[in-house]
Amino acid sequence: MSREGRHAELHEKTQQLLQGPLKHVRAAALAPALLAGCTVVLKNSPEAPGEGYLIAEAAEAVGLPAGVLNVVTADREVSELLVTDPRVDKITFTGSTAAGRRIASLCGERIARCTLELGGKSAAVILDDADVATSAATLAGAELLLCGQACSSLTRIVVTRSRYDEMVEALAGEFSKVVVGDPYDAASQLGPLASERQRNRVQGYIAKGVSQGAKLAAGGGRPKHLEKGWYVEPTVFAEVDNSYTIAQEEIFGPVLSVIPAVDEADAIRIANDTIYGLNASVFTEDVDRARKVAGQLRSGTVGHNASRTDLRMAFGGYKQSGIGREGGKEGLRDFLEVKAVILNDTPTEYR
Repeated sequence: MSREGRHAELHEKTQQLLQGPLKHVRAAALAPALLAGCTVVLKNSPEAPGEGYLIAEAAEAVGLPAGVLNVVTADREVSELLVTDPRVDKITFTGSTAAGRRIASLCGERIARCTLELGGKSAAVILDDADVATSAATLAGAELLLCGQACSSLTRIVVTRSRYDEMVEALAGEFSKVVVGDPYDAASQLGPLASERQRNRVQGYIAKGVSQGAKLAAGGGRPKHLEKGWYVEPTVFAEVDNSYTIAQEEIFGPVLSVIPAVDEADAIRIANDTIYGLNASVFTEDVDRARKVAGQLRSGTVGHNASRTDLRMAFGGYKQSGIGREGGKEGLRDFLEVKAVILNDTPTEYR
């Protein structure tokens, strides 16, 4: 392939990357850092380095000067060297709350700046006027993103008792139709999890849910037609109390918990009863009710009738879902420092 053809291919891939579901993971931090004039070390996870390598190729192809963007794939030991190195002025991290706590503590030792986009246990509040079938299809479809391995996934479905059974049945029906298989097969809707370790972790949470009294309405095991691989069936739990482990801890897999509420006020209380506050949604046909309920949810983003994010606006979480914001003006400001210079006279170039 010619150099021109290679550049065109990289440009197309980069555009697809920036428009895809991973755009907020790296591009939303990388772009404002470069715009602010920072040099960057982009640290990839060994389990999923491909996106970072693609960004490195794109940066080289467009002629970014050597040393401006540095891409390295490393695990915890090297990562902590980067976090603790005094030459690194700012850390921006996307990942689990557990890892975020460690990074924040290391940054605190040297008062380093950090932005942390961490975990979530996001709630979808289903009001009594919402269309159950449409809501279930929307929620099930959204959970297929990255096989449920997305921090903003709406995994707690909070619905009043009067519509509870109908919602459980609708979600179970939608998940039962999902085609699980080879991610390179165009017919597949859900592929494997990122690693064997993650699959074991998800299965451990499913077992914990059953042991605490939740009822499996769909899934819960390995797909019967897939004897090997890191696959988990799309899973729906019913009769989940919000105190259960599966309702309080981030599972990071295709597992939904349907939680009953007495009424709208109780649904809001349940949605807020979590250490997280990254994302949420309100399902209702009344935009005024959606706005009213959204104002009471302690979450960095609240969507209406869907899981919604828009990186033209700030994205980030309340509580243990993070520190700072990515996207919008707020995401750029995190890479800048304010300086006051007070002179006795006007500099010549400004006269």
